[in-house]
Amino acid sequence: MGRGLKVLLIHYLQRYQVRYQEYQGGNVEGFKKVKSNSKWGVIPYRTNSSGKIEVLVISTKRKNWSLPKGNLMKRIGPARTAQLEAYEEAGIEGALASKPIPCSIGRTCIYLYPMAVSKVFENWPEASFRKRKWIQLSKASHFLHHQEMGKVLRKFFPQRT
Repeated sequence: MGRGLKVLLIHYLQRYQVRYQEYQGGNVEGFKKVKSNSKWGVIPYRTNSSGKIEVLVISTKRKNWSLPKGNLMKRIGPARTAQLEAYEEAGIEGALASKPIPCSIGRTCIYLYPMAVSKVFENWPEASFRKRKWIQLSKASHFLHHQEMGKVLRKFFPQRT
């Protein structure tokens, strides 16, 4: 990790008053067992001016579209990990739902917190190699590379997809 990114990360953690917690792997917000190869992320959404829900998707290194997610940082816990990944990968912040929605892609279990986006940054840590795009909810599940993530959208927004 470069010095600039460390400074930015420290600033981010101080700004949001993250208290370091040691996560021991037991019961995480209603989930009995968390796999070691799990990822934590967000389903970033907003309501546009016409009242329709939009979901923010980000590009991957393989030029596919996905949701912001990353490996659990044990020192800060699942929810803070999801918030940090949202900031690093998509340049956003917002309010998280109290519980994540689980989904499995291959052997990886992904826990996605719905996030009502309140701020979109012009500059963010991974801006140089990621694109982001707001997509109408009705199209987002087909736009995502993994069908399982589309199913998660339908779970969270059942009446709108």
